[in-house]
Amino acid sequence: MKRIDAIPYAPANGQRGLGDLYLPDRPARAPVALCIHGGGWNAMDKYSWSGVAQFMCEQGFAAYNINYRLLDLAPWPACGDDCLAAANFLLDGRHEALKPLDRAAGVVIIGGSAGGHLALMTALRLPRGRCRGVVSIAGPTDLFLRVAQRGRDNYLKFFAKKDVAEISDRMLLEASPVSYVKPYSPPLLCVHSTNDQLVPIEHSRHLLKMYHEVGARAELFAYAGPGDQHGVWIDGSDPHRLLPELEQEMAVFLKTV
Repeated sequence: MKRIDAIPYAPANGQRGLGDLYLPDRPARAPVALCIHGGGWNAMDKYSWSGVAQFMCEQGFAAYNINYRLLDLAPWPACGDDCLAAANFLLDGRHEALKPLDRAAGVVIIGGSAGGHLALMTALRLPRGRCRGVVSIAGPTDLFLRVAQRGRDNYLKFFAKKDVAEISDRMLLEASPVSYVKPYSPPLLCVHSTNDQLVPIEHSRHLLKMYHEVGARAELFAYAGPGDQHGVWIDGSDPHRLLPELEQEMAVFLKTV
């Protein structure tokens, strides 16, 4: 495994427009993956997701693990736009190390928590055929569910950085992955703990229902994770590594896409 640090996909965004590229031992014709960290859209950075990027590289992918602009720096939809830009940077081969990779079949996108939301928003908004599969780990899928859980005024002020009176239901729809599901949407794996109180598993179940209604492929790996938060990490791992049963399930899915 080789890592090329701090490759800019959006130079104007400084540190928030960088990603680290993890290359497998045999990069020629390797599939590509975009890795998106969590942190409530307003915290953390690519290091927190580097264990997942390493896992993807171990599965034979070239994994681009990115930063993006946080809400306090730029309100929604900036982080969503950044992730789309990073996906297109990968797909278009805008770095010498990307040119030998298998970009023609599309990119796999994987994210967790807020990064799961961003992975879904990216995958579902890319043109048809540009995403070969998406993995959401405890990702919010419908902001109306989020508002119901957290309270409309406080949550929307946090997410959109606007006065609540300026925020319409249309904005919530446009920021919700469930709004973009099509019969040709990329294959989906949702990974979600049944004990998760931060992002309840209803988010993943709702998205699967939408997928199945249009005949698109979607799977849910539900498990009883430790604690009442996401419950995804091996305790004490640094960088964070996902629980073995999660990695095993993801490895099976990745082989199919």
